[in-house]
Amino acid sequence: MQDPTMPKPDVVHDEATERPEKLTDNSGIVRVPLTEDDSKSICRKTDRTILVILAWVYFLQILDKTVLGYGATFGLQKDTGLTGNEYSLVGSIGPIAQLAWQPFSSYLIVKVPHRILMPSLCLGWGLAQTCMAACHNFGSLMAARFFLGLFEAGCLPLFGVITSQWYRRAEQPIRIAAWYSTNGLATIVAAALSYGLAKIESDVLKPWQM
Repeated sequence: MQDPTMPKPDVVHDEATERPEKLTDNSGIVRVPLTEDDSKSICRKTDRTILVILAWVYFLQILDKTVLGYGATFGLQKDTGLTGNEYSLVGSIGPIAQLAWQPFSSYLIVKVPHRILMPSLCLGWGLAQTCMAACHNFGSLMAARFFLGLFEAGCLPLFGVITSQWYRRAEQPIRIAAWYSTNGLATIVAAALSYGLAKIESDVLKPWQM
């Protein structure tokens, strides 16, 4: 029998309160509890890696799309012998290829790992754009711009999927706006870059081929 004169302990030992909270849900997935500071830290690290890559790649893609217009300013139509509506067709074949290839791009985005798909798409449209410097007639320009549009078809939806995978819903709008805003920046840079490259004197390459 307990002596009533003895002081009661300040802390009551309860085994139920000392058991750690379960971190595994019903589906067997281990859940790691995070504080708001942890979430902000992870978001900043993701910005320094994923967001920077998305912004830079989209910037380069817009540069490629604007090359044709600046090339025409420096004599592309004359050097390649484009007549009539041929220049308009060269400019239109890229979006047509993107539209035609979009269902296949959606399939590839689901089936191919993104770490493989994105570098492959970037390599493809980079090679297609480089081949434009070797074009000397309407047919070769059409082929180069067709493959450029084909490889660029999967980039924009792939960027959206990657953003949704790496960021929470509340964080996605500002990140999409960040890499999509490089559209205007690339247009500004492309004008200055094209003007500077066209001033390079060469006995082999024309100004628009630079």
